[in-house]
Amino acid sequence: MRGWYRSPKVLVSLLSVLVFLIAVACGSSDEAQDVAPTSGPSAAATNTPVPQVQSTEPPPTDAPAMMGPQGTLTAAFTEVYPFQSAPVVASGGLGLFLGVTLGEPMVGMNTKNEFTPKIIKEWSFSPDGLIWTFKLAEGIQFHKGWGEMTAEDLIWSVEEGMGHDDSSNAFRNQLRRLWMNEKGWSKIVDDHTLQVHTGTLQYDMLNVLSRPSVFVMSKKQFEEEGQETASDHGAGTGPWEIVEHKSGQFWRFEAVDSHYRKTPNFAEMIWREMPEESTRVANFQTGKIDTFNMQLDSMSVIKKTPGTKFMRVPGGGTIHLGFYGNWYTGHGTPEHKEKRPGYDPSLPWISSDPDPSSEAWKTAANVRRALSIAIDRETIVDTLLQGEGEVLALWAWDSQYHRLPAKYQTWEFNPEKAIQLLADAGYPDGFEVTLTPDIRGVPAEVEATEAIATMWEAIGVHAKLNKVPYTTIRPSLASRTYNQINTHGTAGRSDPLDLIATVFRASGGWTAGMDHPVIEEAIDKALAIVDEEERYKVMVEVAQFIYDNTLEAGIYTVNIIWPLGPRVDSWFEHLEYGDRRTLSGTEFAPHR
Repeated sequence: MRGWYRSPKVLVSLLSVLVFLIAVACGSSDEAQDVAPTSGPSAAATNTPVPQVQSTEPPPTDAPAMMGPQGTLTAAFTEVYPFQSAPVVASGGLGLFLGVTLGEPMVGMNTKNEFTPKIIKEWSFSPDGLIWTFKLAEGIQFHKGWGEMTAEDLIWSVEEGMGHDDSSNAFRNQLRRLWMNEKGWSKIVDDHTLQVHTGTLQYDMLNVLSRPSVFVMSKKQFEEEGQETASDHGAGTGPWEIVEHKSGQFWRFEAVDSHYRKTPNFAEMIWREMPEESTRVANFQTGKIDTFNMQLDSMSVIKKTPGTKFMRVPGGGTIHLGFYGNWYTGHGTPEHKEKRPGYDPSLPWISSDPDPSSEAWKTAANVRRALSIAIDRETIVDTLLQGEGEVLALWAWDSQYHRLPAKYQTWEFNPEKAIQLLADAGYPDGFEVTLTPDIRGVPAEVEATEAIATMWEAIGVHAKLNKVPYTTIRPSLASRTYNQINTHGTAGRSDPLDLIATVFRASGGWTAGMDHPVIEEAIDKALAIVDEEERYKVMVEVAQFIYDNTLEAGIYTVNIIWPLGPRVDSWFEHLEYGDRRTLSGTEFAPHR
């Protein structure tokens, strides 16, 4: 051992260890740090899930800036979708992943629910509210040398991609209503200016354009290479360029140098698929990943990992119960039969008659109500959400509860009454049903579904759990062939119509399990009302119709919490609130 101190390699190694230990001691404590605000709505999911922040600008620092992007940022998810970047196939969660990596929303929405410039740098509309003029940021370059983005690329991405008849994008219906209305038009004014005539008054243009699932790809690339080839390595406008992907394993990106908005601080980003929570936890503890979509029961373990911080997104996720097969718009027509192959009125929760005053309707509604009031939501929240959630009565209303009459803000828990409702409906011995949780990374989504199945057993309903990847179940949901019951998780909403107009109508690219002419008419009416208070009067009527007939049932709203390892610090103020559940704004993720 004599002379060990004379070895330069040993001295350098010891110095490195000493620096690391000092950094850990200064940057962490026995309890992991929470980087969300410590007062107001960040403490738990609330009826106004918007965090209180002092500034949307990054905090000043005296530390010298790094010379260009450095290092690798690695995140793990329950599921990383097979990579396809063609706008026409970018469905569901895939669109969300694409829209915060190689793509980006057309306009942003910050933590204050304010719209901010992105691809579209300026917007205005005509005095009658029908013609929107969009000015695009100049100099935006597509990845892989495919040239500058223009208004032509944007219109192509919307009309031949996400809004096309064959699109599986969840926002297909909204884009067609706004951009492809039979009474309206879209046109290119110049390379960086376009106009859209919506045909009729529509209040939600910017809301739709702030969604990560609505992004721009290179028209030239897809025309020259063909959809299959181009989709495999698409050229977007976001701060990350795809360089490699392997289905079921990972996506790997490189930082876009001199990006028009923000060049990432990390040189590389990898999104890995890790279906098991225990695997994600172990990889985080050993420093192999920097963050992951954490289940809340892992917090007690993760808190003990040195250097950990938490980035909390208040009300970032919601879960609801979807009674699939309740599709009544166009009931009795050939089109209904063709486009609703899963409609089967022999199932206990589906009516053979769309008239709410008919006996068939009332019977099916009572079955649905029995299933809802047999769920002890308080116990689910108290035992599974670790104090990070709240009971939810109606999907999409999580931030607007104050607008609903008290009756519609909660469901009673009454299994005895549920048993009686089932007996009155002709099911004294219950029935069997398939219950499928959509596995999308919302905390406790599977565990809550398992709890619901147990609670239904107590009223005689035997639920067969169907735990499969979301990519497996989604096609049958979108095509209306699935006709059982489903628990689906999505992001919290600042405006309920944003979700309701997407998934509760017959023409939607995705369905939450039901549609009805009464709802269709009310949605059309609400979308044309610019005045917020008047619009909400109509939306409350929609909520009452859904609740009174138990056409869907909320379960809970929950905070999304991202653990951050010692290599990365919080970028909370730069998260995209167009969709709160996704890991967005990673170009702003700073080194720690």
